[in-house]
Amino acid sequence: MSRAVAVCHGPFGRVSIYNLDRPMVVHAHREAHLIFFLEGSRGLVTVNDHTVRVDPFMGVAVNPWEPHNFQPEQPGAFGLFLVIYLKPEWLAAQAMPSAGSLVFPSSDLVITRELAAWRDQAVEMLLSQHRELNLAPVLMALAQASSEPIGPELVSSLLHDTSAGALDRRVLRACRLLEQHTSSEGALARIAREAGLSRAHFFKLFRQQVGVTPTIFANTARIDAALERIVLSSDPVTSISHRLGFSGQSVFTRFFTAHVGMAPRDYRRVLRTVGLPPSQASHV
Repeated sequence: MSRAVAVCHGPFGRVSIYNLDRPMVVHAHREAHLIFFLEGSRGLVTVNDHTVRVDPFMGVAVNPWEPHNFQPEQPGAFGLFLVIYLKPEWLAAQAMPSAGSLVFPSSDLVITRELAAWRDQAVEMLLSQHRELNLAPVLMALAQASSEPIGPELVSSLLHDTSAGALDRRVLRACRLLEQHTSSEGALARIAREAGLSRAHFFKLFRQQVGVTPTIFANTARIDAALERIVLSSDPVTSISHRLGFSGQSVFTRFFTAHVGMAPRDYRRVLRTVGLPPSQASHV
């Protein structure tokens, strides 16, 4: 069964080492996403219908909100991967004055010597016993080596934060409702009815404007809420499951595993945090 080897959350986002032997469903992240092979069975990652073989020579770069999934090349065989999620707002704060932006030009990420060196340093730090990990410079170097130079266009190009005026008010309302009420079932059908649109028309409009289906957006909001509670609270998984509106802990565990790669208890077992405010870190 897939399991977490190391997990660290911080202002940058999260970085993990996962031992994966099972597929993950199509999903998306708010964060910029990098995947590197370490050892064992190779993996296949499909980004926007383009499949990349993750191996010693090729990694994967996924832009915020790009739908993607994962499957082991050999079903049931374990593969070890370094998986990085970088918050757009953190990347924006690191912006340099040079021209360019950090939108990944391709999901195919050739492993250069520079990229391999930063990857190996990140792995070494994650596997160390030190409580305080200065991961930020290493992660920033990985992001830079995986993309165009960071520049002032970073915020608009990476945040995927379309201005309120540019979004249809019905789509904007749907996004806000889904983010505020992650345990609300049937929200999309209700919004479509209130907007006077058929479900099919509403889903088409949402995908055109946001870039993912309403279902993927809703699942992302739910996973984000689950991770926040797992990282920043000591609440039992059963309690988190109930607060997020799942019918039972087993249903929540299956949902979390399908999107993150392993069970929530396994994720929390190896969790470390760095750079969190004292008010948050005290709950971990």
